Amino acid sequence: RRGELPYASSFTSVGHATIATGALPRVHGIVGNQWWRRAEQRDRGAEFDPAAPLLPVVPLDTPLPASAGASARMLRVPGVADAARAAHTSARTIAIGLKARAACLVAGQKPELAVWFDAAAGGMTTSTAYAQVAPPWLVALAKDKPAARFIQQTWTARDPVLYARHTGIADAAPGEGSLHGIGVAFPHLVHDFEELVHTPFADELVLDAAVAALDAMQLGADDVPDLLAISLNAHDYAGHNWGPDSWEVLDLTLRLDAALGQLFDTLDRRLGADGWAAVLTSDHGATPVVERSPVKGAKRFSPSEIKKEGGPLIATISANQAYFSAAWAALPPAARDSARTAAADAIRARYPELDVFDTADTSACGEPDLAGAVCRGTVPGESGELYLAPRRGFVLSEYPTGTHHDAPNPDNREVPILVRVPGLVPVTIERASLLQVAPTVAALLGVPAPAAATEPPLFSIAPTRARP
Repeated sequence: RRGELPYASSFTSVGHATIATGALPRVHGIVGNQWWRRAEQRDRGAEFDPAAPLLPVVPLDTPLPASAGASARMLRVPGVADAARAAHTSARTIAIGLKARAACLVAGQKPELAVWFDAAAGGMTTSTAYAQVAPPWLVALAKDKPAARFIQQTWTARDPVLYARHTGIADAAPGEGSLHGIGVAFPHLVHDFEELVHTPFADELVLDAAVAALDAMQLGADDVPDLLAISLNAHDYAGHNWGPDSWEVLDLTLRLDAALGQLFDTLDRRLGADGWAAVLTSDHGATPVVERSPVKGAKRFSPSEIKKEGGPLIATISANQAYFSAAWAALPPAARDSARTAAADAIRARYPELDVFDTADTSACGEPDLAGAVCRGTVPGESGELYLAPRRGFVLSEYPTGTHHDAPNPDNREVPILVRVPGLVPVTIERASLLQVAPTVAALLGVPAPAAATEPPLFSIAPTRARP
């Protein structure tokens, strides 16, 4: 079925938090991948937690900086992992992702373990929010299957003829990027870890960790259902660089389909075909690269230029939101309102392709239109004073190439939701909400939905012994 993000903030961290909790951003508290922290007067990532240092999985010459710590501390409400652990103290819950912000948020506030890739830590690792020392199986994984094995490997196109026919574009199509020197066209030689994350090799890192976790954590070993939440993020990186309709994204998707088939075969062998269930979805979509957009006049807008247009009282633009300065906050209420209105009007006049919303206005939160979606994605105490919504085909980006997924339109707010349950008769339902994923997973686990979830499961679920 096709799922919809019922809010405007189509960013990775926001989507993962919604998948985990079944709650709107207004409730779960995640604004974007990073956003302006007024107390510090700087951007911080959604997962940023200096009190939870990373744990190295290989010997290091120098200690990791405390500022690299990560956890789900910014998540305000519990998720499916928390519900599972509350219902069954023996339930195993683990989240694995390429990105720290994905792994830390995709299962909830406190899964038993969250694992992600960090080059400085030496591979797939975690933080002290989840373990006091690096789990031995992660140390063994870093030794037996080091991420460095992919450096100097070449990613080649499996079927160039198919890709040319299916996409209707050339390999080196207009608007594609070459971040970190990885190149516009196949073949792509991986020089370093920054390039690695754009390739299928990154998915292999994540899935290797998932398979290792099956044994290390004895997932599915008893009658208490366990949760294995996996976030595969290479597709996102590739989409940013080459575009969602590129040869690279198609090749990566086909390879990922085969890799998931292998994972499911592994689950069949270890747990039996009736011993597991799976829910597959996405945190967001993507805007077509503007150079080959179906929208006439599509282009990129620079957040720094928009900030200048809004005037000196805007401190920054982060997560599509204009955050006003401390000087603005010190003004009398009437002067603040006037300055905010003037800044919004100036941005609208210069950029008619942007819809600008006052985040203090909560009157539209229950409406089905864009104003309602913006309101539902606004986080009290964390969001900026203005929300900037690019119209379809337009993106906010400082990069001269590639694309983004910041525009709150169907390109970015419609995602697939696929469910595999033993004995379930195949059914297709046209419309659903991303808010229904967490209640569905909870029902499959046989536990109550997370506390802040408001929607029902996707379908009625009979008791099952499906485990991870």
